[in-house]
Amino acid sequence: LTMATAIAPLGEVKEGDDDLYEGFNVPAFKQPMEYNNFQNAGGQSAPMQAASILRAEKRMGTARMGTARMGTARQGTARVGTARQGMPGQEEARPMTSIRAAGYTSHGKPGTSSGLNQFQGQHAGTGPAPPLEKKESNSPEDMARETEKKVNALLEESATANSENKYSLALEKAKEGAKKERQLCKHREQHQLMDQMNIDLTYAVCFNLANQYQANEMYMEALNTYSLIVKNKQYPQSGRLRVNMGNIYFKQKKFPSAIKMYRMALDQIGSSGKELRFKIMRNIGNAFVRMGNYQDAIMSYEAIMEGRPDLQSGFNLVVCYFALGDKDRMKKGFAKLLSIREPGMDISPEEEEAGNETDDEEENEDDELKRVQKEKKSQAKHLIVQAAKLIAPKIEKTFVEGFDFVIETLRATDNYMDIASDMEISKAVYFLKHKKPKEAKETLLAFEKKDQKQHDSTTMSRAYTNVCFIYFLEGDMKNADHYGTLAIKCDRYNAKALVNKGNCEMKKGQIAEDKERWDDARDQYNNAKELYMEGIGVEAECVEAIFNLGLCCRTMARLEHRLDNIHDYENHLRAAGQAFEKLFTILPDLTECNYNIATIYDELDLLAPQEGRDSSIRKAEEWYKRLIAQVKSDSGVLARFGALMARVDEESQAVAYHLDSYRYYPVDMDVISWLGAYQVKSEMYEEAIKYFEKAAQIQPKEVKWQLMVASCHRRVGSYTQALDTYKDIDRKFPHNIECLQYLVRLCKELGKKDEKEEYQKKLSAAEAELGRQQASTRGGQDMNGHNDNDFQQLPVPVQHVQHSGGGYGGYGEFQAQPKEQPKPARIDTDSEAARAVAERQQEGKRQFNKGRKNSDDWGDDELGDDLLPGM
Repeated sequence: LTMATAIAPLGEVKEGDDDLYEGFNVPAFKQPMEYNNFQNAGGQSAPMQAASILRAEKRMGTARMGTARMGTARQGTARVGTARQGMPGQEEARPMTSIRAAGYTSHGKPGTSSGLNQFQGQHAGTGPAPPLEKKESNSPEDMARETEKKVNALLEESATANSENKYSLALEKAKEGAKKERQLCKHREQHQLMDQMNIDLTYAVCFNLANQYQANEMYMEALNTYSLIVKNKQYPQSGRLRVNMGNIYFKQKKFPSAIKMYRMALDQIGSSGKELRFKIMRNIGNAFVRMGNYQDAIMSYEAIMEGRPDLQSGFNLVVCYFALGDKDRMKKGFAKLLSIREPGMDISPEEEEAGNETDDEEENEDDELKRVQKEKKSQAKHLIVQAAKLIAPKIEKTFVEGFDFVIETLRATDNYMDIASDMEISKAVYFLKHKKPKEAKETLLAFEKKDQKQHDSTTMSRAYTNVCFIYFLEGDMKNADHYGTLAIKCDRYNAKALVNKGNCEMKKGQIAEDKERWDDARDQYNNAKELYMEGIGVEAECVEAIFNLGLCCRTMARLEHRLDNIHDYENHLRAAGQAFEKLFTILPDLTECNYNIATIYDELDLLAPQEGRDSSIRKAEEWYKRLIAQVKSDSGVLARFGALMARVDEESQAVAYHLDSYRYYPVDMDVISWLGAYQVKSEMYEEAIKYFEKAAQIQPKEVKWQLMVASCHRRVGSYTQALDTYKDIDRKFPHNIECLQYLVRLCKELGKKDEKEEYQKKLSAAEAELGRQQASTRGGQDMNGHNDNDFQQLPVPVQHVQHSGGGYGGYGEFQAQPKEQPKPARIDTDSEAARAVAERQQEGKRQFNKGRKNSDDWGDDELGDDLLPGM
């Protein structure tokens, strides 16, 4: 305690006057004093000293202020109201007008040599009092209280962790609390403290433990713990916990057991808990619905609707009527659903408009009541729209009549008139699902003919958006663009309308690009890009806008590539990659998104300099592997990844992925040609024959595959089979010069002079005809000229850039690339083939006439720069 009261001086007394209150005009305490743990010189504490003074004054007859009466002072007595002259060494009597506390003076007590002032001087600057000493040993009661505090703290920590969705930590704390609570009970039993048993604490610990088991989906442990509580007769209200047990059985899909628990809980709840009883009855109805027992579910829901109707129960009742196909009761149930008004749903139009127009978001967030009202109203509209869409096609003979009935019913209500417009749009969508676009357009275009006051701008924007979508699918770009513009004018914050308008701009850009109006195409693509980005700004997770933005950037990249703007081409590719990577954060399992990211990095790798390729190759490889995990049997993806592996000199993986691609789709000519070229490069001609024969079966009118088969037979020394193959080619293509040349050489080698002369004549005639054709075309390019090399134009398995959007590149060696698409990073396949062949030439020339004495120039024929026969 701190004494901070100072007594003000009472005034001055003139000389010669008898001052009755002499000595009391000086404050008793010149500065505040602290009375914490101090003692006077005699060893007596100040509070005890004050108490003794008060007792002494009481015995002396000292009167309190306001109770003294005036009179004469008797010598030796302390008559209040008069001041006696203090005796030496004695304290003067306190006058009745003093406001100083009794017993506390600045002169000290009689018989003492020090007062409070001297005490202050002696003990000034001694510092704070020492802390209280702790008890060396606690009593059993103290130990029990400390343990109980720890249990309560663990309960609070467990509940807090559960509210933060840290279920594992919450369970750990709950187990620790249960353990300490058992120790507490055992401690009290051992020390005969049974009267201090806290059964409420035991209940709280067990209930919290069961709840944490349930949150961690440890259902058996939760059920056992709940059973211990409900079977304990000390807890008369524990029967309500059977609701929790029923919920666990419901999650386990043990619906009969769940219903049993719900009914047992229902029996233990009195009539005062009506709200809880109706909630339990709704759970019973839900369990019956899951079991397919709609009649019993209807009984539960109807009881709720009679006692305390709510929207969720009303919607469930309509669903049960729909499951039984009862049209009349569906109509009645829907009408009953529209009549339900739950507390907190009603918002006046003025309040709703004010809430929509305000710009202070923080103020709206702080208004909890408005937020709850809007949520309830939004939930009510959602349930009613779902119920209307469900029953509309079934309540009448035709779905058109059913939708008309629902729309008229909604318009007849005061609270859900806006839902009627939504149902008209749903009616048009239903027409589209049944492939009736004409009726859908008529339904949507009817919005224009009606009074605009009946529909708000948002509804009109939705209707125009759907009309734009229908015209876009029909290819009517003029009307699609018109209604897309109207949709944006009605509601600029309609993300779907912005996406549809962007699609129209994209289509116009493609048309301009086909007509080679490059500037117009570039402008249209930029407009589409801006619209997609605006849609993303309106709705950050609009997946349609994000995906289309990525496609738009890829289309712009393709355009810039056609125009040889390599820098812009790379920038647009990177922008497309960013869009698809953002989409990946929203839809990580979308295959199209992963495919685009993988192929973008694949193309960027071909543009990167040699020292900067590692990053793009690594990312492309990562995304391809993720994509293959999703589509394990997609031959195109496997082939593209195989091409990437071939480009980084991982031949074993490249062959493996190409073989997988060939197994899933054995008619892909690109894959077949790659595998054939790889086998030729590896000088495994027997394996190459298999792939070239497959190619000849797929393209029987293409002579090069059959020539490849014959050449492989020659390479392995099967001259007879090679001769038969060339003869078969000659029958199908009688004027092929290369085939005739090899026939002449083979017949000469095998000693068939008659056949040699015959084929020599055919060769001369074919060459003469070719000369006449070249003369007529004035030096046209020779497409069937002879080349001493067996394999002309077959490149080694490498990949070049493929920008057409389809395929995977690197395998279409025999498909001419469009001239208007130059490839800045193309690998020269012919030079690569020459390099591979040159490596083998260093090991020596291959002899096809080994063991024969008369070797002509054909037997020592070397591999040239190309690998496929000439055309």
